[in-house]
Amino acid sequence: MSIATPAPGAPGADNPAGWGDPTREARVRVEKSGLKVEVAVPSSQAPRLLHAAVLALVMSGVVLGPVLTLRAVPVDFPVWATVGLIAGQISLFGLVAMIARRASWSGERTRRRG
Repeated sequence: MSIATPAPGAPGADNPAGWGDPTREARVRVEKSGLKVEVAVPSSQAPRLLHAAVLALVMSGVVLGPVLTLRAVPVDFPVWATVGLIAGQISLFGLVAMIARRASWSGERTRRRG
């Protein structure tokens, strides 16, 4: 059985700038002009870190989705349709949050049994 290996490139090309050698930590880094946030936790806590990141994205979507919808809707657009769009967005984000929560709970139960 053969194993596919990546083609050799410049040293350090596979590592993002500033991350250095692999560690035993799970990391999440968000960079934007003027803003840099990095969170590192032990690898055993990686599922919780990912769960927190997903929930943070969902919560920001719950806030930003309706705000951007209200800005994009034309003045003569029916009010009932605008309310329906916003309710649909919030429902969709709620569904994503429930799925993420269920996935993290099932992962914790699996780890406890093992």
